[in-house]
Amino acid sequence: MKFYTILGILVLLVCFGCIQPKSTTIPSDLEITHSFGACHADWGTTTITIDAQGDGVYESTRDGQVEFRKTFKLNEEELLGLLNKIEESGFYSLNDFYNDPGVMDGSCESVFVTKNSSTKSVAVSNTPAPKAYTTAADAIVAIAEDKTK
Repeated sequence: MKFYTILGILVLLVCFGCIQPKSTTIPSDLEITHSFGACHADWGTTTITIDAQGDGVYESTRDGQVEFRKTFKLNEEELLGLLNKIEESGFYSLNDFYNDPGVMDGSCESVFVTKNSSTKSVAVSNTPAPKAYTTAADAIVAIAEDKTK
């Protein structure tokens, strides 16, 4: 009986240890960045950055030139909603890097989330992204596109 109790506790710790608790406030050092495009920077990269005040920049560059640069503002509820969506996606349980070395000249992308003096980053290069990553990245793009219509 003691064995099963200990086993149950271990299972709970493993399962719930990977889940990022839902934030109830916006950390003062929050920064969310999503960058995506070709692996060759001169072929074009788009970057979305959002800070703790909800100030966002949505920018695309190609051949070292800015193609577009849009700014936007999220209110506290929108910013907290985005952060919670990222936390609930499973993003924090992902590996730091996903890559297929057999594919050349493909796409590269990354998401960085800094909060409470800690940064979680996930980069994906030339391979399909895990669902948790796609959920987080798509949420960032959707809110930037919605706010810059």
